[in-house]
Amino acid sequence: MLVAVALSAVLWTTGGAIGDASPAVDANVTERYRGIDTLTGRQTVEIRTNDTVRSRTVADVTLVPETERKRVNFRNAVNRQYDRQVSNGSTLWLHDTDGGEVTAIDLTGPPTESRTAERLQLLVAAAGLTDGDGRPQSIGVSPLPVVPRHAGVAPGAAPGADANRSYAVEFVETDTVGGREAYVLDIAPEANRSEAGYRQRLWLDAERFYPLRKQTAWTADGTRRSVTTTYTNVTFDAAVSADAFRPEIGANTTVERPNTPNTEWFRSRADLEARSSISVPEPTVPPAYELVYATRTTGRIDGVGLRYAAGGRELTMAKFNYTLDIDADERDATVGGQPATIDYGPTTSLSWNCDGYGHTVRGTGVETDRLVEVGRSVGCSA
Repeated sequence: MLVAVALSAVLWTTGGAIGDASPAVDANVTERYRGIDTLTGRQTVEIRTNDTVRSRTVADVTLVPETERKRVNFRNAVNRQYDRQVSNGSTLWLHDTDGGEVTAIDLTGPPTESRTAERLQLLVAAAGLTDGDGRPQSIGVSPLPVVPRHAGVAPGAAPGADANRSYAVEFVETDTVGGREAYVLDIAPEANRSEAGYRQRLWLDAERFYPLRKQTAWTADGTRRSVTTTYTNVTFDAAVSADAFRPEIGANTTVERPNTPNTEWFRSRADLEARSSISVPEPTVPPAYELVYATRTTGRIDGVGLRYAAGGRELTMAKFNYTLDIDADERDATVGGQPATIDYGPTTSLSWNCDGYGHTVRGTGVETDRLVEVGRSVGCSA
């Protein structure tokens, strides 16, 4: 996932005075981003814990933004089970070329539309680059996701949603990444812009507004963590053969298809409840949140799920027919009289067991106290 540089307060300070020297963006950010047919380049992902590099992954990539079509060839494959990932958008193939093995995974999910392009437009506007006023500005939009997801709804970008938890977006400076000019934006919860809090910094390509670098940092339990993804040697709209998104399967290649669970998607909780043999939780969520979809999973694991969204924030509730390893002596909270654990990060989760079923509530851009409230509203209902 960059050359080791200490993650310190200097990393997050703004780059000098913000005033007349700031660039004026008159381009349609959404159109520029959506106009990218392909991106080729080198992707570096670095994970740090308390200024120490824990992992660094380098890969040559070909991507189609806003889709799951990609080709990733890892350069440090000796430390990985798979040295190549190829996806055509519906199937992901994981290659172990030395072992002559390919694992094929079907990518399934509800029909969704990415909101990244619109969110980038809002972030640029919130940074004051389009109107020259009001830096920093607050906006009801969450930061960009830290890692890609092949299923689920991309967090929205509706301005003003859940205003009590808005983010402040600030233009920092103009910089270069891999020789390309980029606008640097700093994003942090307006209520807590301290060094110890959650922050994200984006280096947006000045021409196409693709995030050439994305750096996300947060502190949990006294530990500072960060994830930085950087693209260098970037070429936009290079001619790419359709074969780039197909696996290489030779005569001696073994193809495995794991027994993945089957997932059905529903538009309402009532529709899910009518089809499920597992009782469906009915959490109490804040008024701003609306149900996006409900799921039923069958196979090796049986479970139900609910996904809610409000602007750039998400809440998900899952219940499944196996229990989690939760030590009663290491509880972080109590839900329905049962010990519960909390895992912190850009996506925070609360987990507990009840009557032979595991339960998890996850939140993106949601405070921990709010997650606990939602979990306790479910409790240990039958």
